Amino acid sequence: MLVEANTHLDSKIKTIGIHSIVRFSMPAVALFYCASYQWAYVKWLSPVWGYTGLTYKSPDPILLLIAYVLAAVLCVLSPLKLRRPSQVIYWILYFTVYIPGLLSPLFMQLDSGLILLLLELGLTCGMLLIALSYRLNLVNVRRYPINRQLFWTIFFISFALLNVVLLVVFKGNLHFASLKEVYHTRAGGSIVTQQNPAIGYVSLLLSNVMNPLLMAYGLKTRRRGLVVLGVLGQVLIYSTAAMKSILLSPLIIIMLYYSLKKDRGGWVPKLGLLCAAMFFVLAALAIGHKEGIFFTLASITLFRSFGLPGCFIGQYLYFFEHFPHTYFSHIHGVNLLISNPYSMSLGMEIGNFYSGVGKGSQIGNANANFFAFDGIAGFGLPGILIMGVVCAAMFWVLDSCARKNIVAFSASALAPCAIALSNGSLFTNFFGGGIMLWMLLFLVMPLDFLETDSA
Repeated sequence: MLVEANTHLDSKIKTIGIHSIVRFSMPAVALFYCASYQWAYVKWLSPVWGYTGLTYKSPDPILLLIAYVLAAVLCVLSPLKLRRPSQVIYWILYFTVYIPGLLSPLFMQLDSGLILLLLELGLTCGMLLIALSYRLNLVNVRRYPINRQLFWTIFFISFALLNVVLLVVFKGNLHFASLKEVYHTRAGGSIVTQQNPAIGYVSLLLSNVMNPLLMAYGLKTRRRGLVVLGVLGQVLIYSTAAMKSILLSPLIIIMLYYSLKKDRGGWVPKLGLLCAAMFFVLAALAIGHKEGIFFTLASITLFRSFGLPGCFIGQYLYFFEHFPHTYFSHIHGVNLLISNPYSMSLGMEIGNFYSGVGKGSQIGNANANFFAFDGIAGFGLPGILIMGVVCAAMFWVLDSCARKNIVAFSASALAPCAIALSNGSLFTNFFGGGIMLWMLLFLVMPLDFLETDSA
């Protein structure tokens, strides 16, 4: 009888597992990351890059406290166990867009306290809409797998033709730029792209879909030749336009694949701790320097990948409080129904407004993440909620198409698309940036793409 009572008591006791530890520790990780971002912003980002818009004024303590609390609460309500590829993209957006978008506008203070509070709440609700969508069951979309030999025949013929087109169009303009030559090379590449508009889609198809597919599949099947071919393909793309994200994408794909493959439930807090440590270490090493390896690394990561997304949210918010919203007329196709009030692209309009160089000079292109570029530009603060719903729907369809693939493969292959979402329009990335094509590919991939990793 005593044995039965003890057995019954034991069955009611919940053991502490890694999932419980992760959920309990994640708010602390989020707060630590916020503190590291704030420290790096004050000590290095603003002093060095203040001329780009990352200015610093002492923030309202109440608004700053609210930002910290919202960041901690959101991560508790967000998916910590990664079962879908878009959940990886979600957490990348959390650390690269959401947290900088909460904090940077508080430091820049382009707007009143009430507007900044509404921005904090809007960004949190926009991300929360995406997080809550993961409670919806995926649709069992029917797959139509292509024969393995036919798939790779079509792929490599298309791959070869597109690379030949790239070489022909950019002949004489290919240059593996050093970090000091990036903007000069990029300007030359922009001229070529303006003269041949279709080549931009070729570059996106190769850099966001075909090269990542080679690398992710090569890692999955341990075929180094495919990985090398994909890396060389990205190097070629970099040589045409000097986009640093393209050059870094192979490293990101490899890191994502192996970290997700070995994940046992702690990937998200590890990512948060890595980002926090990166801010503390790189900013500390870069302080007092205007060149060198640590200054360069800090500029590429802390400034370009984290600082600018937050800066642009603040700048777009202020700009569209004083100028007309687009109501999505900045999207090709919609502009046939709704007149676009701007003659230049949104990125150029924002860049021109804050730099004040005029249309006759070189204007910086302030391309922002979809919360700013599509949401705030389209409808103001309510547009953030609209884009939260649109993004949630896109992720749900993407996950439904990729549900048969292992997360390590599908998420790492989608890495360039995730990077693009952090600094570009959602609609551009869906239609021309490769996300829609990835949905199709997940449905027609040969059956061996669904097998578990090679031993």
